[in-house]
Amino acid sequence: MATFVLVLAPTLSAQSGCRAPDDTSARIVHYVSFVLTDTSQASARARDSLGIATVQPSQIAPVTDSRACSKIVAFFDHFEGVTRRGRRVYAYSIGGRRFVAQDPNFKSGDWTPLMFLDQKYKLVQSHMVF
Repeated sequence: MATFVLVLAPTLSAQSGCRAPDDTSARIVHYVSFVLTDTSQASARARDSLGIATVQPSQIAPVTDSRACSKIVAFFDHFEGVTRRGRRVYAYSIGGRRFVAQDPNFKSGDWTPLMFLDQKYKLVQSHMVF
């Protein structure tokens, strides 16, 4: 039994995780950068409610830690109520305080929501922007 688990563990971890930066993730970074720098009251309220009021756009970074990626994938599995083999998400750290993540295959109508998570991988807010 132990051999079975050891052989399967690398396969499972390779099946889910974070996607590499691309055009879609660039839109996510652009949106978060806009929220961080826009001077409107709506953006100021969003920054405050997300807990990112003092974060700078230069503090947005792709999540590269496999453990963090797995936890973000697990969030989507739980949120959607479906465990999807091979689920891969876009994930960025925002100033070390929050994560923003998107599963391009998880839709809400025509929208693909951006999920803002805290450091314990719990939902803070979702934004329907794309």
